[in-house]
Amino acid sequence: MQKLLNFMAIILFFLFISSESGALEVSEKLSLEGTFAGVYQWLNRSTGEFKSKNRGSGMIDLGVSFKPTERDEFYILGSFGSGNGLKDVSPFLLSPNADDLEDDVKNINGHRKQDNLLEAWYAHTFKFNNSTSLKITAGIIDATVYIDDNRLANCEINQFMNDVFVNTPLSTPPSYDLGVVAELEKGPFNLKVLGMSTKNPDIEIGEKRGVFYKYYALQLGYKLETKFGEGNYRIYGFLTSKVFPKRESEFKKEKLKGVGISLDQDLGFINNPFSQEPLGFFLRTGWQDDEVLGADYKHLISVGLRIPFEFLGKKGNELGIGYAYLKGADKGEVSYTHASEIYIKFKLFEYEKKLSSDLTLDFQYLKDRIRGTEERATFSNEGLIFGLRWIFSF
Repeated sequence: MQKLLNFMAIILFFLFISSESGALEVSEKLSLEGTFAGVYQWLNRSTGEFKSKNRGSGMIDLGVSFKPTERDEFYILGSFGSGNGLKDVSPFLLSPNADDLEDDVKNINGHRKQDNLLEAWYAHTFKFNNSTSLKITAGIIDATVYIDDNRLANCEINQFMNDVFVNTPLSTPPSYDLGVVAELEKGPFNLKVLGMSTKNPDIEIGEKRGVFYKYYALQLGYKLETKFGEGNYRIYGFLTSKVFPKRESEFKKEKLKGVGISLDQDLGFINNPFSQEPLGFFLRTGWQDDEVLGADYKHLISVGLRIPFEFLGKKGNELGIGYAYLKGADKGEVSYTHASEIYIKFKLFEYEKKLSSDLTLDFQYLKDRIRGTEERATFSNEGLIFGLRWIFSF
């Protein structure tokens, strides 16, 4: 808690020194961004081997960006938290809160000295002409920023809260470790090539816990602009080094691999009776090799809508609706998972697009079908999760 208080003091200091100029910028080259997220969730058991629980959490993210030139940027992102919410007590494979909570930002990826440091990288952009550029980023990076991104379902702070509607749970792209990513943009097309070295601390091989591996990903995207609104279409594939134990054989190692699609599209051709902003549609689908440990699911599909609306004359509010079906690994514990989520976000205030605060009401339904064994029959963990989320950001 003391770390949280110290971190909040730093934020207030920067807010004070920047308020005189009416901007949250220390200088033309140095800027600061921050977010506080307070979440409280109630887990209500329907069926299964778990109890109803309620938990809260608070997180502060603070990022510092230094741009010595128009083409160079240094960036550092830190995160401090209090509480783990339902992560410690939820029986579901999918986390009901995808944010990085207190324990998530300690010993990140098994690195004992990497507490609270999420990102630290340098990026340089090569400009070839008005429509072609190449950006190279190297350092401690987050692969989910670049791979499987989605304009309508990719942020656990401002959009959906459940894991499945933030990033693909098919061996989620690793976060907060050393890597390099190249982003080539040419007109409406973009190509991303990423490589990282990281560790999965959850896999045990004999008495050794954790697997170090290389992760490689390639994503091709296309941005479509029409009179109906913006659309983004992406296809990606990933591959790891051959270090993951094959199921039921800790001696044979395999590569983890998979492919996926992520798209978002404004539906301007459908009248939105609640706002002048268009409705939005998103879809994710994917497949991965499930023969290795660490692969809980074989394939998934998720779909959803974003519905902007005005409330008490204020814009910036939205309703999100999402549904996902995930097929479990053939030899895994879970046969399948159903996940549904509805959130309603209200804009509390916004000051010159520099300070803002939101309040979100969230409802989730989760069901894991657990395969039977010789000791127990097939059963389901099924429950409802109600949540409140308050955000303050600058």
